[in-house]
Amino acid sequence: MRFQFLSILGFCAAVINLSAQQVERCGTHIMQAEMQKKFPGMKEEKEAFNREAQNFNDNGSRALKIIPIVFHIIHTYGSENISREQVEDAVRILNEDFKLLNEDQSEIVPAFAGIVGNTEFEFRLARKDPDGNCTDGITRTVSNLTFNGNDNVKELISWPRNRYFNVWIVDNVITDGGTQVGGYAYQPSNFIGDPVDGVIVTHTQFGSIGTSSSSNFASRTLTHEAGHWFNLDHTWGGSNSPGLASNCNEDDSVNDTPNCIGVADQSCNLNQQTCGSLDNVQNYMDYSSCGLMFTAGQSNRMIAAANSGTGQRNNLWSASNLTFTGVNNPNATPCAPKADFSASTDQACVGANITFSDESYNAPVDASWSWNWSFPGASTTASTVQNPVVQYASPGTYAVTLNISNSTGSNSVTKSSFITIMPDNPTLISPFFEGAENSAFPNLSANQFEDWKVIGSASSFFRSTETSATGSACIKYNNNAITTGTVSELESPIFDCSNLVAPASMTFKVAYARKSTSSTDKLIVYASNNCGRSWTPRYTKLAASLSTLSSGQTISGTFIPSASQWRTETVSIPSFVGQSSCMIKFEMTDGGGNSLFIDDINFFGDPTLGTQLSPIDEFSTQLIPNPANASEAKLQIGLTTAENVNVQIMDISGKIIASKNLGLLNFGEHTIYLSQLTGIQSAPGAYLIRIDAGSHTAMRKWLCIE
Repeated sequence: MRFQFLSILGFCAAVINLSAQQVERCGTHIMQAEMQKKFPGMKEEKEAFNREAQNFNDNGSRALKIIPIVFHIIHTYGSENISREQVEDAVRILNEDFKLLNEDQSEIVPAFAGIVGNTEFEFRLARKDPDGNCTDGITRTVSNLTFNGNDNVKELISWPRNRYFNVWIVDNVITDGGTQVGGYAYQPSNFIGDPVDGVIVTHTQFGSIGTSSSSNFASRTLTHEAGHWFNLDHTWGGSNSPGLASNCNEDDSVNDTPNCIGVADQSCNLNQQTCGSLDNVQNYMDYSSCGLMFTAGQSNRMIAAANSGTGQRNNLWSASNLTFTGVNNPNATPCAPKADFSASTDQACVGANITFSDESYNAPVDASWSWNWSFPGASTTASTVQNPVVQYASPGTYAVTLNISNSTGSNSVTKSSFITIMPDNPTLISPFFEGAENSAFPNLSANQFEDWKVIGSASSFFRSTETSATGSACIKYNNNAITTGTVSELESPIFDCSNLVAPASMTFKVAYARKSTSSTDKLIVYASNNCGRSWTPRYTKLAASLSTLSSGQTISGTFIPSASQWRTETVSIPSFVGQSSCMIKFEMTDGGGNSLFIDDINFFGDPTLGTQLSPIDEFSTQLIPNPANASEAKLQIGLTTAENVNVQIMDISGKIIASKNLGLLNFGEHTIYLSQLTGIQSAPGAYLIRIDAGSHTAMRKWLCIE
């Protein structure tokens, strides 16, 4: 589950992430520089291309050039899965800006009104895909990479750059090196080809409707990036750093754009003079909040790029390619739809309402559309409405099928194991403890509802014996296997917590270190009392506060925590009291830090969250040695007040195998050998030791050996 608030910053700028990650306004020249490191010949190529553009003359002719364009929407059925209408709105703005049809051109100041440029480029949504199939010029691909989109999403889907102008829409754009930006493009180069050549932008700065902020710089972001794609630099030159005095010595290779330092604060000062003359702050290639124009020189440079074989832009508008992509027949018959759907939740309790939403695409919805749903195992096994509501009467995992059709054709999709219905009588009962001592973790049982579940990359959360707070194992989040910005989740099995005493809480032990002060890792713990249908955040810590090292300390190498580098966290979960369908979830957003370790997850009713302190001393209450057999292992119990104490040993399923009531014990430390517990006949394996002191509980792991 994602909770992000997005604020528009500038032309290419997309967002300020709440994790305080560094944000740049545009990533074009960052990514260009990275490419130049890979291909040193790009620098010489650009210099030659600049000379070609400066010598280009179209003899005053502005012949219409139709550019086939395709939009690849990368999403997880969230707000980033934008509507067809938002795409069409963005295309409208793009065409108005490149053909000088924008109504707000009347606001251009007199000093620049006489040099406004018109490229006569017309962008049309592709009508045929590379295989000749009917398309509406929009593809939709489900991937978590949308949260940290860059060239990685282009590996998922890309159409030939010599036939289509590729644009990728994502939730978040992060450049090489982890800089968060609003978008970027690659300028024409024969060193850069499929699949990366094109523009990538965030959905919040795309068009003027839907999820876009609708501001001038949000709606003109695609215009700005398309300018880069047709070989324009920023008005202050070839960098992502406006506002520097040294920019007066830089140039964008366009004669009629005055030298300037660029707008660094997204303002719109129409009287600004930074390099000895009036700045063209209304230029689309600046970072102002009032972009309205290209200059004639910029238009000429883009037309030169469109006529050049460098980057294969010259093939896009050829007659043969217009036929190949189908854009010479924009009024063709609508395509057959491509079936897709989502659900309000993918897991719920028995009898809960689940709303299924039609997400089909590739054609506009009209009166000819029909929907045929199949819900095997549900109370209602079929439906013909677009967005049905369905219930399931029995726990299990179920497939769903949607067949969709319109006047042109039909398509079907089946998602197996799509819906999970949790049991209303969980076999796991609180107090609930998990320390990953079972080597099968997270798959602990033949009963799927007793397993932990890793959501996202399978290599994100796993059992590790590299270290532990207690016992011989813990849960590790492996940042080395995860791309910065990726969200990974570890979800608990369902358990009955109706016997928890208010105020209910959970504890867990954590160990984490930042790699540097710029690390932005974030851990959130969510709680659900409705079988995972909805989740409430109960704990959030960012990198600095999450760190279990001394203040300000970082570890640039591999982090394996020592005993002193673990910390116990207490999380209040009042919603669990009296509930029979409880779950928790750890969510980690990767921010370039070290691996994170979790151990000793413990749920209990804990009055320590009220005014009364626990009589159990967490630090002195331990099992020594561990691992050990029953005759060797001694349980040391530390008490801060006199209290009646009871000890139980349970196997990992929660079955009590031995116990002993120790009666009233005084303040101080007390020791008992496990062999003294009644009924002790433990086989080698992992066990839980429960210590009850009055109304307070502590749990410890025991690894029994022969």
